Amino acid sequence: MLKKYRKPIGKILFLFDILILMASFYLVYFVNYYADYFNPFYLPFNFMFLFFGNFILWVYLSRYFKIYDSKRLTPYSKEFRDVTVASTLGIGISSLPIIISAESLATIQFPFHLWFVQTGLLILFRVILRESLKYIRKRGYNYRQVLIAGINTRSLKLEQMINESPGYGLRVLGYIDDPNDSPSAVTDFSYPLLGSLENLSSIMREKVVDEIFITLPIKSFYSQIQDIIRTAQKVGVEVKIPVDLFDTGFAQSTISHLGDVPFFEMYTSPKLNFQLFFKRMVDIVVSLLLLVILSPLFALISILIKVTSPDGSIFFTQNRVGYNGRLFKFLKFRTMIPNAESMKKDLIEKNEMDGPVFKIKDDPRVTGLGRFLRKTSLDELPQLINVLAGEMSLVGPRPPLPTEVNEYDLQYRRRLSMKPGITCLWQVNGRNNIPFEKWMELDMQYIDEWSLWLDFKIMMKTIPAVLERSGAS
Repeated sequence: MLKKYRKPIGKILFLFDILILMASFYLVYFVNYYADYFNPFYLPFNFMFLFFGNFILWVYLSRYFKIYDSKRLTPYSKEFRDVTVASTLGIGISSLPIIISAESLATIQFPFHLWFVQTGLLILFRVILRESLKYIRKRGYNYRQVLIAGINTRSLKLEQMINESPGYGLRVLGYIDDPNDSPSAVTDFSYPLLGSLENLSSIMREKVVDEIFITLPIKSFYSQIQDIIRTAQKVGVEVKIPVDLFDTGFAQSTISHLGDVPFFEMYTSPKLNFQLFFKRMVDIVVSLLLLVILSPLFALISILIKVTSPDGSIFFTQNRVGYNGRLFKFLKFRTMIPNAESMKKDLIEKNEMDGPVFKIKDDPRVTGLGRFLRKTSLDELPQLINVLAGEMSLVGPRPPLPTEVNEYDLQYRRRLSMKPGITCLWQVNGRNNIPFEKWMELDMQYIDEWSLWLDFKIMMKTIPAVLERSGAS
């Protein structure tokens, strides 16, 4: 869509989404639950909280995920993911009063049915809209004229991508480049060289230019790129610079600001965002709830530890390495004899794990009760306190010892870029039965693919893994 229409069209899309949110709510409310005494002007408090809370959160989240920005060059998958996450968070948070005060299964199911209808309609609306715009653009309407600064392999790739995707609604006018540096033969390029970089002002006076794509090498053309940006700024034309100008190897990148200064950010682990904030909220609620529910079990295990091994403490505390190298006191129920750590040096030769990790299947330091606690993973329960304190998460790479981290190859330190957890992919894929290298690969896979949905799947897989005592020792 042309730049001057973006804001009004964004407002129209927002109004359509609000109508979809309202229609979804009343459709589910009327059809599934309260058709007999349906009154659109009266709602119980918990349903009213969901109704208005969902709207308010959608307003905030739609701005956070930039849902109403131009999606001309945005893949379907990213737009649908942003809409799905925003819808899930909005309904998930605002439906808490309904779930807490639920009097029947139908009431508990209401938010899930609403999520299905609302998310489905929001995505369907976008599919229809985008396909309609693609149809219009393929016929020469609603397009943007593009000038490419720089003739090289990167610009050739950009040109081919634009030509092969008319749905983007972009039309290449031609190129500008330094005559001394541009290739003498440009037979592979479909569009003409309109002039040198110094001719940009006159070219923009003579032709309609909506966007300028800069594919020049930054090191050798820094001052010229600055001049292009200033000229474009004067006339209000957009400038786009591909992030692959730097061969960073980083998985993701974005632009951020510190005060008035913009920065180009590159990162491989999830950024601090609303999803991580929601992950932390889940950690607090679930860990606190489990600590309360399991308090009798905590008391029983504590008594059994003191009865079977009276000389030691109930808890085993140990320095572990957490987020980005931070040290914290790691908690477990004690499963070994009191002087277990001092005996470790005499057992190093019996280590059954490769890499810097120390594990023995039939460790002579483990008490009889300790073997049971380890087999059932009950010794891990005090880590809920670490989770509540913010030192750990329910799901994340297992926290290593400082001595283990000191022996890591530099590439493996990336597993410290996410908060450690009680369970992770390693836990549900064999634990001690998998080699160290595979363990590290699984942690990297978790970081690269992280999402709230992945956390949920891992937690669901942890339950049967614990019951089956898979890889526990």
